[in-house]
Amino acid sequence: MRFFRYLFLFMVLSGCATLGVMEYDKQFGSADAANRINTQAITPEKSAHYSKVVRPIIENRCVVCHGCYDAPCQLKMENSTGIERGANKAIVYNGERLLTANNTESLSTITKLTASKLQEFRQQGYFPVLNERTQTKQANSQASVFYQMLQLKKQHPLPQDALLDDSFDLALDRDQQCPTIEEFEQYKAKTPLAGMPYGLPGLTEQEHNTLSTWLADGAIMADAPATTKKEQTLIAQWEQFLNGSSQKEQLVARYLYEHLYLANLYFDEQQQAKKPSYFKLVRSTTPPGQAIDIISTRRPFDSPFVNGNTQVFYRLIKHQDTIIAKRHMPYPFGQAKYKRLTELFITPDYQVDSLPDYQLLTSSNPFKTFQAIPAKSRYKFLLDHAQFSIMNFIKGPVCRGQVALNVIDDHFWVMFQDPQAIETYHTDDFIVENSDLLQLPAATSDKTISLLYWRQYAKRQAEYINKKLAYIEKIKLKQRDLDLSLLWDGDNNPNATLTVFRHFDSASVVQGFIGETPKTAWLISYPLLERIHYLLVAGFDVYGNVGHQLKTRLYMDFLRMEAESAFIALLPASERRKVHEHWYRDTSDDIKNYIFSDDFYQLPESNIRYSSKDHKQELLNKISQYTNNQQVNDFNINAGNIENRASTINDYKMMSLKKMPGLSVSLLPQVSYVMVSGEHGEFVYSLINNSAHTNVAHLFSEDDRRVPSEDNLSVVRGIIGTYPNAFFHVEETQLADFVTQLRHIETEQDYRQVKDKFAIRRTSNNFWQFADKLHAWYQQNQPESAGLLDFNRLENR
Repeated sequence: MRFFRYLFLFMVLSGCATLGVMEYDKQFGSADAANRINTQAITPEKSAHYSKVVRPIIENRCVVCHGCYDAPCQLKMENSTGIERGANKAIVYNGERLLTANNTESLSTITKLTASKLQEFRQQGYFPVLNERTQTKQANSQASVFYQMLQLKKQHPLPQDALLDDSFDLALDRDQQCPTIEEFEQYKAKTPLAGMPYGLPGLTEQEHNTLSTWLADGAIMADAPATTKKEQTLIAQWEQFLNGSSQKEQLVARYLYEHLYLANLYFDEQQQAKKPSYFKLVRSTTPPGQAIDIISTRRPFDSPFVNGNTQVFYRLIKHQDTIIAKRHMPYPFGQAKYKRLTELFITPDYQVDSLPDYQLLTSSNPFKTFQAIPAKSRYKFLLDHAQFSIMNFIKGPVCRGQVALNVIDDHFWVMFQDPQAIETYHTDDFIVENSDLLQLPAATSDKTISLLYWRQYAKRQAEYINKKLAYIEKIKLKQRDLDLSLLWDGDNNPNATLTVFRHFDSASVVQGFIGETPKTAWLISYPLLERIHYLLVAGFDVYGNVGHQLKTRLYMDFLRMEAESAFIALLPASERRKVHEHWYRDTSDDIKNYIFSDDFYQLPESNIRYSSKDHKQELLNKISQYTNNQQVNDFNINAGNIENRASTINDYKMMSLKKMPGLSVSLLPQVSYVMVSGEHGEFVYSLINNSAHTNVAHLFSEDDRRVPSEDNLSVVRGIIGTYPNAFFHVEETQLADFVTQLRHIETEQDYRQVKDKFAIRRTSNNFWQFADKLHAWYQQNQPESAGLLDFNRLENR
């Protein structure tokens, strides 16, 4: 009976949609992408108006929800291609997807949008949000989903209530409606309060009229700014470097591409704080000097030799997207970097006798593909910008990754092995000899799904660890060798230590040790850092099926354990097992048998001299001093900013929030921003809820492993995190009251009362005014990382 009911409903809806198509065809002609593309023209005046007036509204009111892969209805609006491509009813982050989705192309690298390219998108299930029928003002309005969504919001603004009722579904996994223009009347009747921006205040009258007029006039978007002469000169220099004729140069270029393809490259390091132009590194069928013909593949190590193409060239294109904080990964590509890469990869004397192929078994294993390049050079390259190297898996295409991220703790510190150890202990030979054991999941089929993969990975990883222990015994590692000299001190490079925060299904990575002492810490070596990249970045397919995503998550277990074990090895031998067992409380027997292997405790005694009772805390303090990371950034508020008395006073008051009991912290959302305003200006703080777990070694039932009483709060200056959950705006004169009330919350009602007094809720009349002020502060005070924040996770509390 249920089947027939659904069949009847499907037929009714299909019939309505068909009638809608007929009605729109009758009024405005049939839809065809060529109607827009072939008639688009823009005057210099309109181009300037779009860039200075229209685009800022789209960015600050639309892109803040429609900017990542999980944008509602896949409507990505950070560039003109995404707006023209339109929306799609399919869900990108589908944990039950059995088949790989049919997507390969990055919108950021489409250099020219044609009617045929749009038709390809239509065949993939994307439907237009702009009018693709007859290009008249009436049709551009009436036949545009974009226009109709704005009108719906204007006709039905948010209710004047502090909290939205249950008719607003704000969950990330909500059922998305995604109406086409032919379905819009049904959508409007069913959900009159679902205009855009959804679940947020509407636009001002001026903003609404500006966008409505622009849409009625054809929604023509300005051409992207052309490259300057100086940029063209630098592009030519880099493209010559990346397309050398020798096999050595070609292998190096391939290595650089597979690690920098997500980067926002900028040329002038001195201008990085002044909103520079950014560039993307792409593969093209055409050589430098010719128009770029981008080779689109799902992963950077997939073969570029497709569709009869027999050559590959590495090219730079100007990155024209709106900068979104979630995906912004700046990377310097100026003269200093040119010199450094030459020093690391070209100057050393080594031979590349033949170029590796693109067979998946080889291309997905960097230790095989790039074996000819000295491991020390590769490692130094990754360490130079270690934050970027780690940031790739945190800020890459995974916009929503609770299952992927529940493999890491909510807060941990990271340090790195000294690259000199590769030569001292000849570990490059060890890596080559054991490269088969370092094979990653991307080399295997995703058509089968089995938890037996965990046992397979465990067996291979255990063999690798045993061989590493045997190698340590072979080189006669002694107690005198197991001290801080094993660590990379950074030589004044701020990347020597990092902090990772997990925010449930997103994460952040910042330089230095930030926040209170975490439960766990990682010590990362070259093989580990390279595998993290090829597992979670180069080898991760956001459109992959559930088998691919499951295997990726399972494998990451072992990389985390390896990094944690390396750190614990610096502790006294008698303490290692106790610390390990605390980090893995309530784990299964399989995991305990793997983690608590006797081999791990056979390592020599640590040569670090301890004088306190808390050896882990003392070790981290010693590492902080050894790497000189205290002055890396201004996030920590332990000492206050002595140059600004107002900031020092505010810091002192905010610091007491660190003492919040765990159960109180557990009531807070993952990421909150507090803007403190006074006569000296604005100061912004981030409150980060570090949720405690007995362990993070299991794929499912995360809630069962939560320990709310052990939660703690990181209170830092500035903005950390790109998916805020709550905003607070506090006057300096009220700050002490705000802190006192927040520290003593014990119930949801207590928290709600704090929000009633100090919060900028998603329903607040001044929401957009506050958001603009916050973004302006971000750009002014943290220009190196600033971008638009994503509002999809704002709470309704």
